[in-house]
Amino acid sequence: MKKNIIALAVASAIAAPVAMADAPTVYGQMQLSIDSISYKDTNGDKVQAKSGSQVNSYNSRVGVKGSADLGNGLKAIYKAEFKVNPDSKESFENRNQYVGLSGGFGTVFLGRHDTPYKMAQPKDLFNDARADNKPMTGGLGILGNGGENRVSNVLAYVSPSFGGVKLVGALVPKEDGTGASLGGDTTKESSMTDWISAAAMYGSKKKGLYLTAAMDSASKNALGTTGDATQYRLAAQYAVAGLIANAMYQDVSGDGAKKEGSNIMLNVGYKMGNLMPKIKYSMNDYKDKATKDSTGLGLGLDYALAKKTKVYAEYVSYDKTTYDRKNIGGKASDSAISVGLFHKF
Repeated sequence: MKKNIIALAVASAIAAPVAMADAPTVYGQMQLSIDSISYKDTNGDKVQAKSGSQVNSYNSRVGVKGSADLGNGLKAIYKAEFKVNPDSKESFENRNQYVGLSGGFGTVFLGRHDTPYKMAQPKDLFNDARADNKPMTGGLGILGNGGENRVSNVLAYVSPSFGGVKLVGALVPKEDGTGASLGGDTTKESSMTDWISAAAMYGSKKKGLYLTAAMDSASKNALGTTGDATQYRLAAQYAVAGLIANAMYQDVSGDGAKKEGSNIMLNVGYKMGNLMPKIKYSMNDYKDKATKDSTGLGLGLDYALAKKTKVYAEYVSYDKTTYDRKNIGGKASDSAISVGLFHKF
């Protein structure tokens, strides 16, 4: 009996490090704020139903991720991340979820993920808040998201770093238009090249120089539109001694785009101890000159309570041009003051 107990103890001691190495990591973040909102329609009249005081959650999430050593430098990787909505009755929404292999050749995975185009952006100082990139781009881009697309059915590859340069590519079939697929023209056959996304990134977002270039190309079959759509992105960032400054340019063309045109977005922040004042400005120039150009402004102040916890105050104002252009001459506007709490775990 004693021998069995000793053998079991030894086996457990040997297996424990292996189990720990393969154990999944649970992670997430919670971000909620009190917002005072003023929403005006295309005539400049305040929309009472969309204005007033609100408690909002901005991309709060929880996830599990991990890897398993397969030997010979090869690992299996996985992630399942969900958006949680503590400000509403809705429960979970799918975010990045995939399984793949990683080794000296790079990383390849299948599932749901941000497009390489979305990945190729500088640090957004207002990320996951009211002045996030998506609303500040005024409906430009494929699917009208300003390049902030996360899609299902992705086959993606991430290269190793070559002298600081990393390449990322993804193929996305539209599939049948049900569930979490792209949709599009459900009468057409699906293809791995329905949506192609590619990007090149140099440097680190945390310090020094960071450069990116990216493109998306989506077919009319994938989008369910009368034409294809293409978008390009160039960005540069420099971070040093508490200062971070970046600029991003986007150009969108093709009948398949929600809105054609270009966008320039600027972010500047300066960390002073626990404080970081920050500013963001966005300019949208539409190809259809009957649609008025739009702008967005974000002003904010972050205060770090700890490494993973902060409070913040932000003022945000941006124009909302109509997607369907029924009110071609006008544009709605949205302004808000937000005071929020962010915690990462």
